[in-house]
Amino acid sequence: MERLKLKSNNKFLFRWFLSLAIPVGLQNLLTYSVALMDSIMVGSLGEVQLSAVTIANQTFFLLMICIYGLATGASVLISQYWGEKDTRTIAKVFGIVLRLSLLAGAVATVSVIAAPYQVMAMYTNDHQVIEYGAQYLPLVGLSFLPYAFTNTYLTCVRSVERVKIAVITYSISFAVNVFFNYVFIFGKFGAPAMGVAGAAMGTVIARLSELAIVLVYAKKEQRVKLSFKCLVQNDKLLWKDYLRYALPVVVNEMAWSVGMSVQTSILGHMGVTAVTTVGIISTVMRVTTIFVYGSASATLVIIGKYIGEQQYDTARKSANALVWANILIAGLSAAALLLLKNVFMGLYTLTPETYAALDATMYVAAFIVIMQAIGLSCVVGVFRGGGDTMFCMILDIITMWAMALPLGALGGFVWHLSIPVVFLFLRFDEVVKVFICLWRLKSGKWLNNVTRANKDKDAFAGC
Repeated sequence: MERLKLKSNNKFLFRWFLSLAIPVGLQNLLTYSVALMDSIMVGSLGEVQLSAVTIANQTFFLLMICIYGLATGASVLISQYWGEKDTRTIAKVFGIVLRLSLLAGAVATVSVIAAPYQVMAMYTNDHQVIEYGAQYLPLVGLSFLPYAFTNTYLTCVRSVERVKIAVITYSISFAVNVFFNYVFIFGKFGAPAMGVAGAAMGTVIARLSELAIVLVYAKKEQRVKLSFKCLVQNDKLLWKDYLRYALPVVVNEMAWSVGMSVQTSILGHMGVTAVTTVGIISTVMRVTTIFVYGSASATLVIIGKYIGEQQYDTARKSANALVWANILIAGLSAAALLLLKNVFMGLYTLTPETYAALDATMYVAAFIVIMQAIGLSCVVGVFRGGGDTMFCMILDIITMWAMALPLGALGGFVWHLSIPVVFLFLRFDEVVKVFICLWRLKSGKWLNNVTRANKDKDAFAGC
């Protein structure tokens, strides 16, 4: 009977897991497909233009990771409060994170509009690349605030098992982006041929379409309410909880994103070939690992909800099963990357030198995908779902900043190694994290209930 019960529970768990992971994966596919189409369309203009847009988008990448950290930090609280069906507290948490996300979006917007040349010069010393990037940045900066609102809201509603709206939103946005990219990059239907600036224009229009859809949807959503009172009201207890559990996520993600920018800077100073190679590799990895990230996000929601319901033993058993599910999905993703590598490479106009470097780096990327998935399933999924955010922050910062980045810098500038080897060194933190994460998972120290007792929650001001 016990075996039958366990088998039945596992079937329910995996059905639940897939019902969350697949829509989130599709959302990621649509999001990254926008980046892929941008790079393909801009890449047809030349390698210098592609390098310029790749480097210029580092500012958006930093903003994206900042907002992801803010919203995912909120998800640690929201997923557990959803286990208690406490929508009032969920609305308050959303109000806190939305204010912070909009502030981050405003700072990024002002930066790229006021100093586009200085921003580009942080990543490359190639004058042509800087010039094209400076054409792109001021326009694309207008998309930052709409993105901040939309992405924050969709991440929070994901934590209460509302996942279809994101797929609908990004499906429409993808179509809008591709169409207006075509119009403005190449000058179709009477529009001027704007080149890289046209890609920025297409992005702005797509972000505005996302914002419009989400605002309409939010009026009817009851699990994460969009209330002006929630947006402006402060609760000291909730701010304290958010800072305790979400701030480490924000610091974690920002330290990781700055580290990724340092990686880009290291590669940028190795030449256009290195920038183009890793720019394409990064896009391909994002597209082929969409369900890896979706699986980690689904794991967070499930673990958080079980803990909020105080089903601690179920949370522990589910964590082990879900990590294995994540590994399986990662293996399939790595296989897809290698099977489709020639197709991806054929989409770009490349020099023989860049083609050879890209081909070799694809195999390194497939290995990193599997290593990364184990870390993501634990750090982003199980540990954050269990409120173990401080450990995650320390782990990521040490492995990247004390190991991977110094190793990559030595490989690129001192030892003058090939692009594939330098790329492996720069991502070596993913390998180290595997062993530490599996040890932490087995220990069970990651499991924490971050919700407050009912008497404490009664102190929260209502919305």
